[in-house]
Amino acid sequence: MTELLDDLAGARVPWTSPAIAAWYSHDALRRQWRAPMRTEAERLGDIGFGEGFRDDVGKGPADPLAWANRRLVLGDGGWVLTGIRYRNRDVSRPFVDVIATTASATPDGLAALVGSVLPAYDEFAPLSLRVDAPDPLALVEELGVDPRFGAGCAVDMLVVAETVVRLRAQPRAAAYPDVRLRAGEPERLARRVAEIYAELGAGEPALARWAQPEDAESLAACADEGLLFEVLAEGESAGVVAGLRYDAHGMRGFSVQEVCLDPAHRGRRRAPAVLQRLVDALPDQDGDVLWGTIDPANSASLNSARSVGRRVVGGLVWVTPHGLPGMRPGTSGPT
Repeated sequence: MTELLDDLAGARVPWTSPAIAAWYSHDALRRQWRAPMRTEAERLGDIGFGEGFRDDVGKGPADPLAWANRRLVLGDGGWVLTGIRYRNRDVSRPFVDVIATTASATPDGLAALVGSVLPAYDEFAPLSLRVDAPDPLALVEELGVDPRFGAGCAVDMLVVAETVVRLRAQPRAAAYPDVRLRAGEPERLARRVAEIYAELGAGEPALARWAQPEDAESLAACADEGLLFEVLAEGESAGVVAGLRYDAHGMRGFSVQEVCLDPAHRGRRRAPAVLQRLVDALPDQDGDVLWGTIDPANSASLNSARSVGRRVVGGLVWVTPHGLPGMRPGTSGPT
């Protein structure tokens, strides 16, 4: 397992954006890639995982090893660790997750990878492949003019982040004095979140594509770290914000698990102030960041993230070879 984790972490480092790499030493970056790779490494050839996944989906190949993660050999002698996945658990939306590879994050590297990966997953009829890319916008632009790839190449989710130290040094938003955070109870705030999403979704159907409400279990994990809050605006309940210590994408720090405001409190530029209040509440250590994933079509959330100093530092990309249908638009919540 140690050797495999070393291989996976080493392969992930070249796929890390220069922005993230600049925050850590090379050794620290490798260590930070090892943790998220452990779960994927344990799924390699895991019959138990494969059986459970197969039975949960309820269709597809009978062989449980077809459902477990696989390490495939590439034509140049390199390798790729992959796994079959379903977008948002939708059995009509299969894709191949490219977890780590010796191939480069370029059209040539991806074209070589496709030739080895697609035949291995032919039984699943995947719509696309997905990679965690260092520069997702530039990669999609390159793939868009390459005849080896189809129109289904697109950014799935953007990763936005900045160090907590730099975020705390940003000018405070105009609404900052009007906003406060109050520690809350998971069950009650989960109901609050669900109500807000339902109300927002009634007037904004695209919301379901961009985000899904966090449940009580998820918010309880945030509460355990003292990072679950009810948002108060001018003394009134206005929404919910929650964070969680969660190392991913080579970063060490906190993820924004939930941030939602009542319709009555939207459009007043209060979201940046809420995020700044969350930043102030983080029990950060040296090198910690605040990160999150945002659908590229969700311009409001992207603008809010950028307004407090976060920036795009990577993202998930649908890599669709010519001839595949690509991932259809739909819910882009976490998988």
